[in-house]
Amino acid sequence: MRTYSFTLAIFLIASCTPKQKQETSIDHYSVLPSYFSETLKAHGGLDKWRSFKTLEYDLLHDGDSTPAEHYTLDLLNRKDLTVADSFKIGFDGKEVWVAPNKGAFKGRSARFYHNLYSYFLTIPFIVSDPGVIYSNDTLTVDGKLYDVINVNFETGIGDADKDAYKLLINPDNQQMEKLLYTVTYYSGEAHENYNALSYEDWTDVNGLRFPTKLVGYKYSNGTLGEKRYEVSFINIELKEESPNQDIFKMPTEAEIDSLKTN
Repeated sequence: MRTYSFTLAIFLIASCTPKQKQETSIDHYSVLPSYFSETLKAHGGLDKWRSFKTLEYDLLHDGDSTPAEHYTLDLLNRKDLTVADSFKIGFDGKEVWVAPNKGAFKGRSARFYHNLYSYFLTIPFIVSDPGVIYSNDTLTVDGKLYDVINVNFETGIGDADKDAYKLLINPDNQQMEKLLYTVTYYSGEAHENYNALSYEDWTDVNGLRFPTKLVGYKYSNGTLGEKRYEVSFINIELKEESPNQDIFKMPTEAEIDSLKTN
């Protein structure tokens, strides 16, 4: 959905030009589909979410006894910082950098990874942003019927605007239980090969509901398949103050990660 600016028409006193109808600016958040608004309410509410400016948490990978990474996310400008023992990944609003160098991060792409788990953690709130296209239907997964909120993106939104999401909503309480998603970052091509995430062990953080565990599965034709991975979120904090912007600045020794890494 787009936000339109209005144009101020100036009329000369002596002019006989008919009065023009003024356009009205549209508040994107006030015109979200009702089915999506109900899910946001079930997770604590969009107004409460928008009252916070900082998200911090620690990420624990399956099998680890101590957190692997600490994340800081500016909820207003979406700059972020990931701090691990052997590397740092930062997003300064334009570039993704890795310190002390790109080789310190052993994953496929730091640019792909930098906000991956933050995005998953903050759904459904994060997909309430402008530039998102919504539709709804139903889907049966592992024998359970879910309401579905389909999420697609307008051209140019993010690094992978061909990505697609299906939020699987429990019709009894309007809460999201699972997420189906595609990954188009590397190919740039839309497709229907979905992966699945199970959202588990929910907790309340300042009045908002977040999962503390995500379990990834292969997915095909309404059935969850083999488990792919598991991560846990601990020490989740929401703050009304913005983070110190200096933490997102690229250190002298850091290297920029390119948009695509095959």
